[in-house]
This record gives sequence, structure tokens and C-alpha cells, in this order.
Amino acid sequence: MRKYIAWQRIDFILLGLTLALSGMGILVIRSATAEGRFAAYPGRQAYWLAIALAAFFLGYFADRRHLQRGAYPFYWLIFAVLMGLAVAGKWVGGVQRWIHAGGLTFQPSEIAKLALILALARYFGRRRSSPPYGLEEIAVPILLVAGFALPVALQPDLGTAMFLVLIAAVVILFVGVRWSTLVVLATSAAAAAPSLFFALKDYQRERILNFLDPARDPLGAGYHVVQSRIAIGSGGLFGKGYMEGTQSQLRFIPEQHTDFIVSVLAEEFGFAGVLVMLGLLTLLTIYLLSYIEFAKTRFATLVIVGITASFALQAAINIAMAVGVLPVVGLPLPLMSYGGSSLVSTYLGFGIIAGYKRRR
Repeated sequence: MRKYIAWQRIDFILLGLTLALSGMGILVIRSATAEGRFAAYPGRQAYWLAIALAAFFLGYFADRRHLQRGAYPFYWLIFAVLMGLAVAGKWVGGVQRWIHAGGLTFQPSEIAKLALILALARYFGRRRSSPPYGLEEIAVPILLVAGFALPVALQPDLGTAMFLVLIAAVVILFVGVRWSTLVVLATSAAAAAPSLFFALKDYQRERILNFLDPARDPLGAGYHVVQSRIAIGSGGLFGKGYMEGTQSQLRFIPEQHTDFIVSVLAEEFGFAGVLVMLGLLTLLTIYLLSYIEFAKTRFATLVIVGITASFALQAAINIAMAVGVLPVVGLPLPLMSYGGSSLVSTYLGFGIIAGYKRRR
């Protein structure tokens, strides 16, 4: 009887919004990979979607007590995997951030986002002292994010490493931090920025410089953003039609099925298509935040806030990257970009959030 009630409480509005974006993603991936060696990608994405749905229900039915108790072991498991990539990771495109097993390729840094949120939620959920917190109280969270960000940055995947820091910052700011602590952290970051810039690899520095001036190297490091802007601008109000985009079909847009998938959508469906996508993303974000009503503990509240913020911020950064408002950092558009790792981790996170309503 209890299992029957649990199934009856599945939030089909949440699943419907999520599946709508995933379906839109597969549709655009099909156009972006219509011919050539990527032609099988829409089918693979559909296969990953089936796995992602299983991950959703895994998170949905997970016992909340075990979720909190297992937060630290889960963190250390992912930490060990990230460190192990230095030895056994699969090299793809000059980076070592993949695990290849059973015909599937998985990127552990995607699940690391969720593992970090759970670890931070457990830490702050068990703090007996009241916020706002000082530097001594957030020292452990800083170490937690560094434990993931450093090995990810060495893969190298600076974009994901910086995003992990951003996720931690959102959770910490939501909990509450003293102004004096924020000043110290901001000053330290500003002082370290010049040294970090020159420590970057050449292509990473070029991305930042071309963000400031995309026209300085339009056929080199600035090519991605220039072509993306052309595709978005040429779509007009209603687009050129499905699989009729010249920039996408002639393969002028690099990584058009992953990082720049919004450029394909804008060219073929125009501003109207982008507006539909933005509407779904906004509705989904607001709906996820509404689950705070069902959170009975600080841990639950921080998990919901962390997962929702991670989803919304990654979507905003990806779209801003495609239009040249932010540097190219290699973050996929959640639910829509090709990639099983991101899809599975996103559905798992949403399932965890949905599970709090089940326990009303």
C-alpha cells in the first residue's frame, strides 16, 4: 500500500517539464548531427534518456536518512574516481576526464556537482552554531570544494572546476556568511587572479582574451562565438526551418550538438523557439524551488537550493557563452546538450528533490 501511495505522488508536472526539454534537445541534436560520424547521436541520447529516467526514480525512492548519512562516503567515492582519472581516464579531445566501460563513456565531474551539494548540505545541516558564519566555520566547505575543483582543473576542465566553486558559493551564501569573511575571500581571489591567469594553458587564456574582443582572432580562438552569433542572428523571429539552418547544416558552428546547441535552435526555430526554451527552463527552475515547502530539515532545504541553483546557473552560463556574454567554458546546456553524464546527473538530482514531496 505504501509503495502504491509513493507511485501516486510522483510529480508528473516536474517530469513533464523535464521530458519536454529533453525531447527538444534530441530534436535539435538530430538536426545538428544529421550526417557524418555523429549521425547516431540522437539514438544514443534517447538511450541515455532511458538511463536518466531510471536515475530519477533511484533518487526519488532513496531513503532521505541514508541520503544524508551517505553524503560524505559518496563525496569520497567521487574524489577517488576523479583522482583515478589521472591513471585510467579516457583521453578525448586532448583532455582526460572520461571513464569508458561497457561501451559507454561517462564524465565523473558531472556527478561531482551533485556529490558536492550533498556534502555541503550535510556539513551545514549538522552545524549547531547559527549563521552568519565566519572563516573558521566555512574552512571545511572550502576544502570540500577544493578536493573536487583541483583534480577537475588538472584534467584540464577549468570551466567545470570554476562551476564547482560557484555552486559552493551559492550554498554558502544561502546559509549566511559574515560580511568581513566575504571581504577577505573577495580580496584574496582578486589578489590571486593575475597569477592564476598566467598559470592557465594558452588556449584558456585565449578564450578569455577573445571574450573581451572576439574580433581579435575571428578564424582562431574567437571562431566559436563569431559563428554562434551569426547563427543566432540569422534565425530571425521564426527561424529558417527544422534542419534548414545554413550555419548548422554546413557545420560552421563548432560543438553544435553540445556546448553551442542553443545556436542551432535559434537558427532553425528563431526567437520564438528560444523563447519557448527559456520559458520551460524558467518554469522548471521555479517549480523546483517550490519543493522547499516540503523540506523539513536544513539538509533538505540546502539540497533543493543547491541542485536547483546548479541547474539554473549552468543553463544561464551556457546560453550567455553562446551569445558571447561570457567566455567559452565548455559547460553543456542541461537536459538539451548531447551527453549522457550531464543528463543522468540532472535527472538523479531532480529525483532527489521530488522525493521530498513523497515523504509529506
